Formats: sequence, structure tokens, C-alpha cells
Amino acid sequence: MIMKNISFIILLFFLYSCSTTSPTNVKKSDAQKITAIEYGTIKNSLPVKIKGESNWLGATAGAMIGGLLGTQVCGEEEIIGTKCQDIAVVFGTIGGAAAGSVIQAKLGNHDGYQYIINIDQCDANSVTCINDQDKAFVQGDKEAIPNGQKVIIIYGNDIRIMPYEN
Repeated sequence: MIMKNISFIILLFFLYSCSTTSPTNVKKSDAQKITAIEYGTIKNSLPVKIKGESNWLGATAGAMIGGLLGTQVCGEEEIIGTKCQDIAVVFGTIGGAAAGSVIQAKLGNHDGYQYIINIDQCDANSVTCINDQDKAFVQGDKEAIPNGQKVIIIYGNDIRIMPYEN
């Protein structure tokens, strides 16, 4: 039973950690919201390594797994007046939290691109546009959006950059 629960927690942790910053993955919280947009042209794209980050979920899952594994160590033996198993649970929980945090960060690593985009400044009827400023964005992509490609930049909880044709 314990191994079944541990396997389930590890599976959930793994699936959560494998998220990316792909522009085609949209969160439920971004649905049916008004967002701002800008248009621009890709000036340059550079490959980058996007480092995963840990949060409370990785540490909590690791602590739970470490604590559960600690219950399987040395039974009712006493060490300095304390049950060995209690000591193992404490150290297992602390070690599991640290390991869970590191594992979550490592599993979140993925490839992406840093884009330099020349932003179009358009008048109210969008007939005339002037390219007047550059902005930099990082986005997880398997392939770079090619230089010179017109793009739309969608601002919401996350920023997405997608190819655009007039």
C-alpha cells in the first residue's frame, strides 16, 4: 500500500515538473480573458537553456516520500532514548524535501530561445506602422521562429509569441 502511494506521488510530481513554456500550452486561467497584444518582427533569436525552478510542491512531495520511507527504517529500536524509527522519519522528511526540491528543478530544465523583436507602433486604424523599439522575450520552443518573421505578442498571465501573417 505504501509503495503504491509513493509511486502515485512520484508520478504526479513528474508530470507536474515536465511543464514547459511552449506558446501552444495555455493555462485554464488564461482562457476567456482580455489580453493585450503587440505586433512585431523577429530581429534575432538565440538558443537558451531554461532552468527549472522548484517551489513548495517539490519540497512537499519529497518530504512526504522521505517521511514514508523513514517509517520503514530500524523499527522500535531505541537510540539515546528515542525510537530509531522516529529519528529516521525526521531525517527522511528533511532529506526528502531537499531532494524533491532539486529533482523538481532539474526536471523543469528545457530548451528555448531568446527573441529580440522590433515592435510595430501602429496608429488607430493600423494602416501605418512604424518600427520604433526593440523588446527581448524568452520562450520555450523546439525550433526558433525565423528571423524576419512577423509575430504577434500576446500579454496575459504569461507572454506568448506566435508567428503572424497579415
